[in-house]
Amino acid sequence: MLAKTGLLVISNPQQIGKVLPSIQKHVKTTIYIQLLSALTEPLGSFQPAMYNTWPKFSKTIYNIYFQAAKHCSNLDVKILLSGLKNNIPKIITQHPIELVVFDNEHSQSDIDNFISTKIQNITKKYDVLTINSGKSNTTDDVGNNNQRICKHAVLGGTFDRLHTAHKFLLSEAALRATEKITIGVTDEKMIQSKILWELIEDIEVRVRNVTDFLKDVCPELECSVVPISDPFGPAIVDPTMEVIVVSKETVRGGEKINEIRVEKGLKPLDIVPVELIDEPNPHPNEEVKISSSTIRKRLLGTVIHPIQPKDGIPKHPYVIGLTGGIASGKSGVTRWLSELDVLIINCDIVGHESYKPGKPCYQLIVEHFGKAVLASDGEINRKALGEIVFKDPEQMQALNRLVWPAIAEEVDKLIRASDKNVVVVEAAVLLTAGWEKRCHEVWTTLVPREEAINRLITRNKLMEEQAKSRIDAQPPNTFYVKNSNVVLCPLWEPEYTREQVRRAWKLLQERIASR
Repeated sequence: MLAKTGLLVISNPQQIGKVLPSIQKHVKTTIYIQLLSALTEPLGSFQPAMYNTWPKFSKTIYNIYFQAAKHCSNLDVKILLSGLKNNIPKIITQHPIELVVFDNEHSQSDIDNFISTKIQNITKKYDVLTINSGKSNTTDDVGNNNQRICKHAVLGGTFDRLHTAHKFLLSEAALRATEKITIGVTDEKMIQSKILWELIEDIEVRVRNVTDFLKDVCPELECSVVPISDPFGPAIVDPTMEVIVVSKETVRGGEKINEIRVEKGLKPLDIVPVELIDEPNPHPNEEVKISSSTIRKRLLGTVIHPIQPKDGIPKHPYVIGLTGGIASGKSGVTRWLSELDVLIINCDIVGHESYKPGKPCYQLIVEHFGKAVLASDGEINRKALGEIVFKDPEQMQALNRLVWPAIAEEVDKLIRASDKNVVVVEAAVLLTAGWEKRCHEVWTTLVPREEAINRLITRNKLMEEQAKSRIDAQPPNTFYVKNSNVVLCPLWEPEYTREQVRRAWKLLQERIASR
């Protein structure tokens, strides 16, 4: 049985890559890493002449987080800093340790003594594991060129889905601060230019994750994690701050902060640029450095919100509701789905049929909107009707009340008549019409607002204002994401969309098989 939380005691940081691949076979959720050289006896001794300033550990920490991203990205890896900074003899963690892992052989008496004297939060029934990494070597660390230590350090970022690069950045700041660290976390106003920003975690979640991480790795440090709605936050007003940690890509942001501080009569901050961690296996559409945008892309096609069982829906066929805003790529996704053994019901086509002369909706629409919506051949002129309803929300609601019941009834008939295992109901209004109640799960497509406007202008030959009017008449992307189980984004080349659909289909088959 996997341990939920483990502690890896490393005496040989250079060989961490030999140890970590085995860790995920034994640990399910969290692995703390303690550098043995930062603790006093037993099992190791600290060498102050070698590490006379804490930031000299930065290369070692960078390497450990890089290897963690490479070998056990499914685990929450945290390198403990308290022993490095303060030579604290106890290992203190927020979560109780269930498994202790050593990278070198030790006698049983030494192991027992270490656990009893060094680990404060350990379960009564813990396990011990040794994964031999080879000969110990503690001379690998050349450190960061900037060895500045201060009372108060600051940094900022989005910190979406806290990953190893975030952890390294936060650790760099924590190593340099003796008393306090301030972290600015960008709020919703600051994130809307980012890729797939609709998938970014709520600000409360991001603040909590940063806070919990720092409490775990360096609990004695005062930590202030605050939302910020501009690129500068408290860094341009707090006179106690001395050092700002930035990535090498955002050095200019640190310089701008210093320019503003000088204008305000404050002392400029010492800028510490750090190298972000390389992505071990980047896709051509992903960044070469570990990033939150890459993680969000990898969520596409996976379940982002749990699928809740629904009463009153037959188990067979399995019904997927496919929705998304206008021009968000639903048709492209259905083209890839059509390669699979599914029935696709396009509610637009069903709706078009309900508009035809002789159908119940035809007479209702003419009675409500008048003959101005009729073409010369007596058919309903959908363009003329659209000009009316997209400009007037009340008229849109009136149209929906007339046609939605008829469309839902016809869709139900098609589902009942299907001999396929999976049926996909494609409808832009799936959620607003309440048709998700007929579906086992909901998938949504999304593209940025500007992309949808450009598509409408090109595809539908609309003027820009017309396109914006249609986009603004529907719910925002965040509404679709919040109410969907799976998200797809056809913003890149078609084959990348196909990869997302394949991933979603594979995981769907696993869910259906496990029912």
